[in-house]
Amino acid sequence: AVVSTQSTGVDMQGALAANGKKIINFLNEKKREITYTVVSTSLAAYFITSRIATTAVVTGSSMSPTFNKNSPKSRVFVDLITPVTKVKPDDIILAHDPEERDGYIVKRVKALAGQFVEVDKECPGSYVQKHAFQGKLSVPTGYCWVEGDNKITSHDSREFGPLPLGLIKGRVLFTMWS
Repeated sequence: AVVSTQSTGVDMQGALAANGKKIINFLNEKKREITYTVVSTSLAAYFITSRIATTAVVTGSSMSPTFNKNSPKSRVFVDLITPVTKVKPDDIILAHDPEERDGYIVKRVKALAGQFVEVDKECPGSYVQKHAFQGKLSVPTGYCWVEGDNKITSHDSREFGPLPLGLIKGRVLFTMWS
């Protein structure tokens, strides 16, 4: 029997076309996989950073020396899961700024609803000067009292009054770097 090792041009074109279709199908499948991976990873990242935890950059000196001790910026890790009802005095929180629409503040919780705040005579603030009675203020239900660690430079509840609990975005857990 005679066996020919050369294929005809027609056979070669058919083989190339079949392989070309396989390659295109393979690439289309890989594109789908990559697209699925990118979309699902993006959605997961969005969910985590908007519902579970996020980071924030703290600038300014109002929380010095806790933050920005060695540099003008500190990056902090913020827990977004802990309900506002679990916030307690001495916690550091990230909140929507009550006076600046798109702004955020990082402050220390000094008192919660029903607790009294003693007036700091050295740095009383405009709100305190108007509303304090016998050197004390009562925090109303649904609010907390927040202050910066650096009382001289901090713009806080002493100026704008008690902070509504609904403005609290999360609780600062730790400094990532400063």
